[in-house]
This record gives sequence, structure tokens and C-alpha cells, in this order.
Amino acid sequence: MIQLLQSIYDLLGVQQLVNLGDLLGLASAAFLLVAGIAQYFSSGGGTATIEKLPEEKPSVAIQEIVSEKLEEASLTEVIVDEEIKAEVIPWSERLRKGLSSSRSQVWGRLGSLFQGNGLTDDQLEEIEELLYSADIGPQTATELTEALTEKAKETDFGEKEFKSFLFNFLKEKLAPIQDKVDPLLYQFNKDEKGKTKVIMVVGVNGAGKTTTIGKLATKLTQQGANVVVGACDTFRAAAVDQLQVWCDRAGATMIRAKEGSNPSGVGYEALQSAITQNADYCILDTAGRLHTKGNLMEELTKSKNVLKKLDETAPQHVLLVIDAITGQNAIRQAEEFNKALNLSGLIFTKCDGSSKAGSAVSIVQSLKVPITYIGVGESVEDLNNFNLDEYLNALLDM
Repeated sequence: MIQLLQSIYDLLGVQQLVNLGDLLGLASAAFLLVAGIAQYFSSGGGTATIEKLPEEKPSVAIQEIVSEKLEEASLTEVIVDEEIKAEVIPWSERLRKGLSSSRSQVWGRLGSLFQGNGLTDDQLEEIEELLYSADIGPQTATELTEALTEKAKETDFGEKEFKSFLFNFLKEKLAPIQDKVDPLLYQFNKDEKGKTKVIMVVGVNGAGKTTTIGKLATKLTQQGANVVVGACDTFRAAAVDQLQVWCDRAGATMIRAKEGSNPSGVGYEALQSAITQNADYCILDTAGRLHTKGNLMEELTKSKNVLKKLDETAPQHVLLVIDAITGQNAIRQAEEFNKALNLSGLIFTKCDGSSKAGSAVSIVQSLKVPITYIGVGESVEDLNNFNLDEYLNALLDM
């Protein structure tokens, strides 16, 4: 074996004498080769059917990295997709979709009762129940039922005529009040640039107050306005942090203080900063504990009055954010806030997925305070100025 290996060395031009170590190495290599071939055939590798060898699996760390990157890519795709949708869906369609529950559960069912042959007692009772379920308010419900009873006696009063009648009935009730809305709440007037207008936003916790302020700030900055936001809800650190994120996105300046600070002091500081910067708007968030708490109303009144030390006309607007889902409770809330603060406008939020959107009618009529904005979703585009004709068309499926 040594002579044979030496001959192979000479043939290959290797100038080295074969020793016992070389021979043992060759024997080991031959053994490993034979063992490998045997293992291959014993696992079925020698059969006529060629099977795909198992792929080598990446390490756990690599799998986690790949999974994370795929998830990030997927998330980005979803976000981009949502942004594209936000751009192409017009507001009228958003509003119709948001009010679909109220339309199908209340107003659509009402229309189907009118067949041009009058109303039975059972149908009148059903009409009253539907109106109350929509939280349209007892006074309006009674007036509407009485008017419908007479109109239904007309032979040609069907579903189409009912919608037209209801549209005109509600518009007549609301239009004079809605005409009071200040258009500067919707559109920044560049001729007024540098004249700080204060918008004080109030409401109970959970109504969507903080999110609404973030959307308002975004809408106004997109129009070129300089906006300062005061985080006066110092009792909820999470709300302040949430507002900070909105302001960062909108490019608005936010004034905040330590948790538990005096809310009126934060409002004063925010307005002072806004005046110094010649800001166009100063939007103030406020605490929102339950409206039944007397000390909350006292604190809000104090926060409102302290602003007059800097501007006698401030705040120019006091807007109450109302969750449409709360229905009749929203009316009580609005009455308490209006008594303490003399509201100038209402903002209806979460009108999507609720049959209670009719409460807007009763609140406007009761307080004689107009609705300024309406919200039907979470994105900035889901909050828009309240247009009475658009609202009634979407509500009644005109």
C-alpha cells in the first residue's frame, strides 16, 4: 500500500516520501466515503424515484429577521393602501357609509310604511317607536308624527314623497340655526393671518375630544395656518401623549405641562405663546370628567375666564364634542355644558355604526346651537364641516 501511494505521489509530482500517517489518512478518507455512500442508499437515495432533498432551514434568528421585514413591508403596503383610499373616496360617500346604520334601521324602515293609502294605528305606533329609537327627541317626534298622519291621507304619498317631506321638515327646523356657524371655523382666511382665534374644545371623556382636536389642527395647518395647541387635560397623561403625536404630524406647536398641573394655567400659557408667535389659531383641549361633576364645570368656567386676561374676546369659539352613540344622554350633556360655557358650536363624532344620529336634530333644536363638524371615522378625512343638505341626503338616502 505504501509503494502504491508513493507511485501516485510520483505521478502527481509530489516530492515527498510516503509515511504511515499518509496511509492512515487515506484509509480514513476512504472509510468516510464508503460510509456516506451507504447512508445515502439506505435512506432511499439509490431508488429509481428521485426525491427532493430537504432544504436547509435558516437559523431561528434569520427566520425572525425575515419575518419582521415581511411584516414591515406588509404594514407599509396597508398604510399606503389606506392613504390611497382616503384620497379617492369623496366626503359624500364617507358620510353615506357612516350614516348607513341610521338610514337602514330607522329612516329606511319609516319610508317603507307609506304606500299611499293612509296609516293604520299599528303603523303610527311603529313610526313613533322608530323615531324614539333614533333619539330624535319627544317634541320633534310628536310634531313629525302629527304632520305625517295628515300627509299619509294623500293617495299619492308613497316612500318617495315621504323622503321629500321629511327632508323639508327637518331642514326647516335646523337651517335657521345652522346659518349661525362662523365660516372661519372651516376655512383659514389669510387676510386674518396673525390674529389669534381661540377654539376651546370641551366634552366628556371618551367622546373623541383629543382625536378631534388633532384632526382640526391638521386641517388648519394644511390650509397654511399657524396653530398652537394647549394640552389642558392634565389629569390624563395618555391623552396628552396622544395629542403630542397628532401635533407632531400636523406641524402644530403644542404647549404641555406636568401631569396634574392647573388646567387653566396651561390654557393661559398656550394662548400667551400663540399671541407671541402671531399664531392664527389656539386650540385648547380640556378635562373631560363626567358632566355630573360640578367641579368640572367650575374648572372649565375658570379656564374660559382666565383667557380674557390676555384677550377680552377669547375664546372666540367653545365647541362641544358629542359621541352620537350616547343618544339622549348627549342631550343632557349638551345642556349642562351650554349652561356653564355658552357653547358656540357642536361637533358630532362616531356617527358611523350607530342608529342614534337623529339625536343631532333634537340637540340643535333644544340648544339653538349649530353643528360645526361631523365625524364618521378615525382618519383626518373622516371629519368634515357639517353641511345640512349633505347630512339630510345621506340620512334619508335621497
